Amino acid sequence: QTPWLGFDIQAMVSEAADGCCGHEDAKMGLQVPPPSEAAMKGAGGCCQQNGCTPEACDKAPCDTASCNTASCDQGSCSKGAPPLDAIPPGGFTPVEVPAEAEARKAEGNAAFQAKNFEEAIRLYSEAQAIAEASGAPVPGVYFSNRAVCRASLSDWAGARADATEAISRLTDPAAAATKKAFFQKARAEARLQLFDDLQATLNTAAQIGVRQEVEQLLLADSRSSAPQPRPQPQAAPVDPGTPEEQAARYKEAGTTKYKEGAYREALAEYRRALDVLPADAAALRVPLLGNVAAACLMLRRAEECITACEESLALDASNSKIRARLATAQMANGDFATARATLESADPADTALANARKQIDNSEASLAEADKTLAAGEPAKALSMYADLESKVLFNYSPLMLKMGRCYLELKQYPRVLNTTQQILRGNPRNIDALVLRTEALYRNHSAGAETKQWVEPLEQGQRLLKEALSFDPDHGDAQALRKRLRQLCTMHADLKEKMDSREFEPGMEVIDGMLQLCQDNPAMMASLFTERAKAGMRIKDWRSVLKDVGQATYRNHSLVPPYLYRAQAMQALERHEDAVKELESLFSWHRVEMVYNKLEEAKFMLRKHKRVNYYELLNVPSVASALEIKKAYREKAAEWHPDKKGHLDEAARKNAEEMFKSIGEAYEVLMDPVKKELFDKGHDLEGINEQIELKKRRTNGCCGGGCH
Repeated sequence: QTPWLGFDIQAMVSEAADGCCGHEDAKMGLQVPPPSEAAMKGAGGCCQQNGCTPEACDKAPCDTASCNTASCDQGSCSKGAPPLDAIPPGGFTPVEVPAEAEARKAEGNAAFQAKNFEEAIRLYSEAQAIAEASGAPVPGVYFSNRAVCRASLSDWAGARADATEAISRLTDPAAAATKKAFFQKARAEARLQLFDDLQATLNTAAQIGVRQEVEQLLLADSRSSAPQPRPQPQAAPVDPGTPEEQAARYKEAGTTKYKEGAYREALAEYRRALDVLPADAAALRVPLLGNVAAACLMLRRAEECITACEESLALDASNSKIRARLATAQMANGDFATARATLESADPADTALANARKQIDNSEASLAEADKTLAAGEPAKALSMYADLESKVLFNYSPLMLKMGRCYLELKQYPRVLNTTQQILRGNPRNIDALVLRTEALYRNHSAGAETKQWVEPLEQGQRLLKEALSFDPDHGDAQALRKRLRQLCTMHADLKEKMDSREFEPGMEVIDGMLQLCQDNPAMMASLFTERAKAGMRIKDWRSVLKDVGQATYRNHSLVPPYLYRAQAMQALERHEDAVKELESLFSWHRVEMVYNKLEEAKFMLRKHKRVNYYELLNVPSVASALEIKKAYREKAAEWHPDKKGHLDEAARKNAEEMFKSIGEAYEVLMDPVKKELFDKGHDLEGINEQIELKKRRTNGCCGGGCH
């Protein structure tokens, strides 16, 4: 019997085993094999020793909010473990996650090792948000690590939710992580006394072959976590004193902890004091309840503070200090009207109540000013104002978090938007505004090219979120409008792909024009669409349209590489070779890859080819002229431009004739030499021809007979 759990864990294991695992010894309940040393170690969460991290410890579990909310955008999962047919043989294919997400997870591990569990939870949540923003599925280990932290803080509801999410993200049913996830979920349900759910969890574990291990871990946890009897002192026991004396000692211990900043421990001591006091000791219970309320406020537990204050005021309605504290907690929930009503019935001259009224007025005015700042297009300044309010007074006000999420959205900090909305939805999965804001973040955080299949993935994920929002309120206008727009974009993208594949480039450009009209508020998406439009323009050789489209693309997203390449190609087609070289030199200065380097060298070659003298035109012969035709043409041109025949001209004309005569000689020399003529026909100028011949000589002389030098 384990009284601390409120039920017999061994009997539960016996009952759960009966008729499920198919072994007679399992039906005996206690005839299961004894837990291993590893199981004993892993029963109670991560050991937190010797640099242990949650994913490396025998105890590491799993978690996320709950199904069909912030952490589950698939729209098809359930609150329990996934059905067996949903897990393919060998598990799911691992997916790369962003390096930034892995860095957050590593920071969370460090915080965990330092036993800073709340900070670790925050870092693991940020890692999840970053992974989600990248479009990659969030690894189950992120939820597993966070569940360990929640269990360490005795947040069993959160640990259960995280374990449920971890089970839904299993990559290998035979891995140790599966056992740990089921154990964490079962243990949390045991602590929460959700015995029917515990039974279902054990049955599901049996289906994938980890039930026996989970039962062993539960038994080990019940033994290691049960209160141990204290050794009896040899001397006669000391009289603990009257309940009032015991309460005084607990209160004194709580006050000491409170002054040290250990508010959680202080709250526990204050509640122990209340537990030993008789119910009719109103004079002693009132200040203790006030202390409980103060500790709850410091722990940002507004609802618990309100409950303690109301209980205290029911015993002594004249206590202005506790009344002011109640108003502060009500204001923390953003309920300004109720907070004012709490203070109206009290003495208006009381200093504590006057200060509370002033704080309410100032906070409401600051909130209104921050709203005006955001509406004026200053999200950074508004965010600073909202954050100040959240840290001081409105720490339990979800609309304020939504406003901060809106600021993050305007500042293009999309992972923070996802993290903020996830926190809101964890507290209220039916918060439609949070679902809409989360969809907007997915819609705007769009980096895939319009030619790829990945282009529609965030849009489809957003549609699933909005479908969930509309199931709560079918008439929500913002959700309806955004879902309609996302659906239209997905449909038009499919039409665009079909037209581009069938080489209907002009109709494809018209489809892109329609898509651009739908996403005027999304610069990243517009940049990818303008890039695709430029690509279609290149296919039909509409070079001026290409230059216009790539200009629109780079204006909205200067980090895209293809628009710069398309611009250089269009400039070359328009014989603006110098501009093309400058464009590629600029691109190569910040995007130094081999492909860009090769494009730059090609552009330089095209520039030299464009600037060279056309020897065929100079001699007035076709490119297929024979040697005799070239010789004849040379003699005629040489006779025409010989300097001796230009002696009667002015100095400038004579100099021009000399240059012309020299060029005619160069043309004859090149076109009469088969090797040089071949190089000229390939596009080389005279300098390039001589370089290629010299290079060939060096290779021949250096690598024959005596070897290469």
